[in-house]
Amino acid sequence: MDNIDDDWESFLQNDCELDMDNPVGNISTDYKKYLIDSQMLNENNIPKCSDIYISTKTKISYLNNNNINIKDIFWKIPILNYSIPKNGVIKKQIKYSSTSPEEVQYIEEQLKDITCYEEQIIEHIENPEGRIKYKDQRKISIGVCKKDLLSYRSKKKRAFFNCFVLILRIMDKNEFKEMHVKVFNTGKLEIPGIQTEEMLSKLLNSLIDVLKPFLGDDLSYDSSKTETVLINSNFNCGYYIDRDKLHDILKYKYRINSNFDACSYPGIQSKFYYDKTVTGEQDGQQPKHKDYYEVSFMIFRTGSVLVVGRCDELSLEYIYRFLKNILENEYQSIISSSVDNKSILNKNRKKKIRKKILCFD
Repeated sequence: MDNIDDDWESFLQNDCELDMDNPVGNISTDYKKYLIDSQMLNENNIPKCSDIYISTKTKISYLNNNNINIKDIFWKIPILNYSIPKNGVIKKQIKYSSTSPEEVQYIEEQLKDITCYEEQIIEHIENPEGRIKYKDQRKISIGVCKKDLLSYRSKKKRAFFNCFVLILRIMDKNEFKEMHVKVFNTGKLEIPGIQTEEMLSKLLNSLIDVLKPFLGDDLSYDSSKTETVLINSNFNCGYYIDRDKLHDILKYKYRINSNFDACSYPGIQSKFYYDKTVTGEQDGQQPKHKDYYEVSFMIFRTGSVLVVGRCDELSLEYIYRFLKNILENEYQSIISSSVDNKSILNKNRKKKIRKKILCFD
């Protein structure tokens, strides 16, 4: 009996350590190797967070023409045949709101000689006896881009009024890239998906070349007014997370605006408020005044962290350090022990093969 008690005590003290491996789904081979090499974890040896990676930025810029007739210019912009390997506009989109049948007839006349287009009717009201006698909203897409050929997205994206969208093909580092730009009637330009300043410069210069024949040879953009309005970034903490525990810690210990409902969204949705009037490290709590950046961050079970918001790169670095410290300091409290990590890391995931039929005339 004494031997049994001794064995049980020994088990409780020494032999009940959990196997806390750190898997991450859909990650690179190098990162998986890093995780496998650091399987033996204890209080003095916790996984280090990866560096933050800025995937894309959304920029805005301005043309020196603040009165653009977008409905006239839209139809004049030539579309490059997708099969021709050169720079140019490969697709354009605009949203029309018509209050008479004559306006719709004008659109149909413009489309009569165009072979590659899509006409999405958003709303159509024709009721001579009603309060709204006639109303028609439709999105016109002319041309084709890479996403049209490869994407399986079935839900149509909405379009904006007072602007048209151009998708330009641009040669960058020996490969063609398709860039998206919104041109507003005020001359404002909105450009998502920018990765480098060089890419932005190439895109703006190409856009100027496209619009000059219709807006005049003196057309240019003001580089001093170009600014970043959104940054998409991400990093990984290196281990699986118990989201319920982390949510409680963020909300009650660090007093971070945080929400988690696994049924509606798989990650912890939180906001970091960066006070512009304060330099250095901050705690992310909302200040009483309104001079701050509001940056959203989402933390997932796999340890992936997305940081998205309108801020500069210095502010983003401070936010990254804050989150990194939490994930390292709270490691013992939030690591998930309910996952067989080695089996996940070594599992060969089968890619689902999808087929898509494309018809060409």
